Amino acid sequence: METKEYKNLNNHELPELERKGLFRRWHYKPTQSAVDKKEYYFIADDYDDLKTLLEKHSFNDLKGLHCKTLSPIKLVVLTSKDGKFAATQIFRYYDYYFVLDSDIWVYIDADAEAFVGALKELKPEG
Repeated sequence: METKEYKNLNNHELPELERKGLFRRWHYKPTQSAVDKKEYYFIADDYDDLKTLLEKHSFNDLKGLHCKTLSPIKLVVLTSKDGKFAATQIFRYYDYYFVLDSDIWVYIDADAEAFVGALKELKPEG
């Protein structure tokens, strides 16, 4: 397995984010909106389609993928409460743990809102 060096979204390694407040929560700098983290899981056969639609901003196609709990493809997503920022990264399950498998995609304003809207329509299968 070839390993690449990627920035890790789990560590919030993005210039658009900063820690603020008493509890040192992450915030999106331009709007000062708090950032939340969620994880979505997809079947292995959907990996190429997932990567392509994230690159091409084809967020409506997300609902055509198989979102299942505890599948080998994990999509980590950071979103601001105001919907003006979203970032995502793909991880794959190898040898008992998830490893980074993509760069980070960052979406701002209308793209972020479209991405977050598409994620809300995902209904994980059992």
